[in-house]
Amino acid sequence: MLTNMRAIAPIDLSKVWPEIRHEVAEIEAPDGFIPEDAYAMCKSAQASLFFLEVEGKRVGWMICRLLGADLHIWMVRAETGYDVLHTFRGELMQLARSANATKLTYGSTRKAWAKVAPDHGFSIRMVVYECPVEPLHVCGNGASIPNIAIDDGAPDNDKHATH
Repeated sequence: MLTNMRAIAPIDLSKVWPEIRHEVAEIEAPDGFIPEDAYAMCKSAQASLFFLEVEGKRVGWMICRLLGADLHIWMVRAETGYDVLHTFRGELMQLARSANATKLTYGSTRKAWAKVAPDHGFSIRMVVYECPVEPLHVCGNGASIPNIAIDDGAPDNDKHATH
């Protein structure tokens, strides 16, 4: 399966943003961000928009940003049937290595702690997941290959902000 995370340059953002703005607006944003905030961060190169393609067909998009030493998946949307973290793992790890990131992160709202948190004066805002950036493996002939992930069991209907 031929996959590609196609980076959208800030100069080209205004051409493609109308195609996804309504999808960005549909994503729950616990941090209060609106589509114009995401646009502004991508336009000013504080975040990067990628179109996710499989066999030349766009199946979704992702916005990533560097947070300290982490490559953070901020927002993602993909058609049902595409588990972004599985399908694009190689490209994500290469992007993280290129940015000298040590971790790949994403966040998500979570309700599991809803019963206990209020007792301590907390409300749940988000949970952040992380994994180490995988090193590039070198073959005996000097060629490098990324690690290939097996099915991780995650839902394949990615459509959320990860904050």
